[in-house]
Amino acid sequence: MVAPRLLAVACLLASTGLNAEPLTFHLTDPAHKYAIEVVFPQPPAKSYEGAPAQITLRDKTGGQVLQRIDSPEGFVTYKPGSQMMEINQAPLYGEQSLLFFDDFNFDGQQDLAVRNGSEGGYGGPSYDIYLSAPGGPTLVFAPAFSDLTRDGQLGMFGVDPVAKRLHTSSKSGCCWHQYATWKIENNEPVMVAEKIEAMQMPTQANPYMPAGYLDVTERELKDGQWIEHQTLAGPYAEPPLTFRGTLNDKIAFELWWQIQGEVYIGEVRYGKSGSGKPIRLVGDSVYGRGVLLHELDDDGQITGDWSLKDEPDEQGNYTGTWRSAKREFNAKMRLAEFKIAPQKLEGVANNQREGKYRLTNFEARLISELSVKILPGIDNGPETADITLDYSQLKDPPSEIHYQSTLQAGNLAIVLDAQGGPVLRLQLFNGAAVVTGYGEYLKYGGNYVKIR
Repeated sequence: MVAPRLLAVACLLASTGLNAEPLTFHLTDPAHKYAIEVVFPQPPAKSYEGAPAQITLRDKTGGQVLQRIDSPEGFVTYKPGSQMMEINQAPLYGEQSLLFFDDFNFDGQQDLAVRNGSEGGYGGPSYDIYLSAPGGPTLVFAPAFSDLTRDGQLGMFGVDPVAKRLHTSSKSGCCWHQYATWKIENNEPVMVAEKIEAMQMPTQANPYMPAGYLDVTERELKDGQWIEHQTLAGPYAEPPLTFRGTLNDKIAFELWWQIQGEVYIGEVRYGKSGSGKPIRLVGDSVYGRGVLLHELDDDGQITGDWSLKDEPDEQGNYTGTWRSAKREFNAKMRLAEFKIAPQKLEGVANNQREGKYRLTNFEARLISELSVKILPGIDNGPETADITLDYSQLKDPPSEIHYQSTLQAGNLAIVLDAQGGPVLRLQLFNGAAVVTGYGEYLKYGGNYVKIR
């Protein structure tokens, strides 16, 4: 946690240019201990471009110079003619301030961080940390604290003055994140907790794992020993997209979808031509073609398929088709704001994970019913999903399968047979379930609607 934003009055002596006069800012610190002068001898060519800077700390009362700190690569956000400079600002992926004032080692004295280069993760900000010297007015460079902003760390660390902890974060690509907590021991930072989130994807070793789940490893230092706990979390949900549009320029509708892992969950509501009741949508992306959403009634019957582009055209319209066995309409819609009940966007509720689900295809004379019971874990172990699938089609005799499988992340079960071969994958959502069948169990696959 950083101090509230402070604004520094600047003496902007000249605009940028190769022969420009120095760029000078005058400010004070949050503790009102110093009169501070920040000088860029050669102003940067544009805002937030690295350039050498010198920070001079003067006694607030007498004006005598206490210390000078050089930054070979300082950064400042400014506009020509502006008289303000921000300090103590640390947006994770934005323009972080040149100067930070806070108590980094929790000794009750104000310390200073100076942006000096881009040695953080992905060429991000890095800082030189200076701690207050005991009994003196000067600041002492602290390499161990400075290292918390380098080697992959995402800029300036966070400060929690209540818990007396520092917090850092780092990442590798889109799918690996690390968060660490540090305490101060003998005036040095010591890591005492760590959380690592790694996005799970189908792999050769685990080909049936759907995308969108996180393997979470949490470690905590207790009595000199690291205690580690691993869980699977998810599915990761993206913010919903909300649209209004028409079918064949006549039938008005309101539609939204949200990606939960690799499954698209949503609803459509028709205007004057419909009942006004939301109809469930379940689907996925189709490589190179956009999004395919199945419109499901309360009996699990597909009443229509939405095939939509997932990117707008030059006019901002999302286009596609709505198709049933008897009709086909052109769809055109635009992003629009409307409210969605928050519980529809949350992870699957406990009371939604059990019950009866149904998939119906009247044309194929097919009905498949899914029954799910959640059995509690033993000795704090994972829960178990008790799964029964009844499948009936006119041309085939009825069939039933029953399995029990460990429930992962609260809504995912990957069922294997006695030989380790795949049977099915079950994902539970609010009001719906998605079953993926493998091999001879392929017929059980589909999107099921919760009926009770």
